[in-house]
Amino acid sequence: MKICAVIPARYSSTRFPGKVIYTLCGKPVVIWVWERVKKIRELSFCYIATDSEKVYEVCKKYNAPVIMTSSNHQSGTDRVWEVASKVNADIYINVQGDEPFIKEECITLPLRLILKEKEFDITSAASIIKDINQINDINVVKVVFENKKAIYFSRLPVPYHFVSNNLNENSEVFYYRHIGVYVYRKKSLEKFVKAQKSKIELLERLEQLRALAIGLKIGIELVDYDAPAIDVPSDIKLAEKYFRENLE
Repeated sequence: MKICAVIPARYSSTRFPGKVIYTLCGKPVVIWVWERVKKIRELSFCYIATDSEKVYEVCKKYNAPVIMTSSNHQSGTDRVWEVASKVNADIYINVQGDEPFIKEECITLPLRLILKEKEFDITSAASIIKDINQINDINVVKVVFENKKAIYFSRLPVPYHFVSNNLNENSEVFYYRHIGVYVYRKKSLEKFVKAQKSKIELLERLEQLRALAIGLKIGIELVDYDAPAIDVPSDIKLAEKYFRENLE
């Protein structure tokens, strides 16, 4: 079985243009991601996919395998699908290019889940939100899931904890942050990218809601991961602080 990891790296991010090549603690953000992903032993291939000459040149400087893709793609998953047309594999892993501290288990656990559980078309990961400020942060995507099956994703705090005061003292109530990793079966990836955007996807600006809308089943693995992603410029300070405290 061939497994291909793809790191979409678009330069023209709406909230933070050029973030994927921003120098974070000595290296461009996307290079941090690539260096972590390529260590996963199960991979047959690992590529950065971009539509930018600037990103392409940075990748070449670090000898990172990079594929130029169309500038017309509206999402990272569309970029992954273009790579799939050039690199044949059975499983494709989409790792966001703005997760410089991504842990191996955030990828390997969803990968093992999709290989083991045939009911899932796509798998991903989530972690318990420990920072109360992230609960209402719209840049931190929340996911609701039960028995490892995703029910909904939102930028708002979901599920609403209406009954939390009535739970017994041993009950644990959490919000879960969705981690930017997707593992696709090739047929599921094709079905997803060829489907029209759903209304809730357009409202929330979350492409994974399209998968749920067309009936694809998303499996979620719980991981221990609280490192910051790079969504907006203010995240850089948080990332630098995390680096100093955990990686230096």
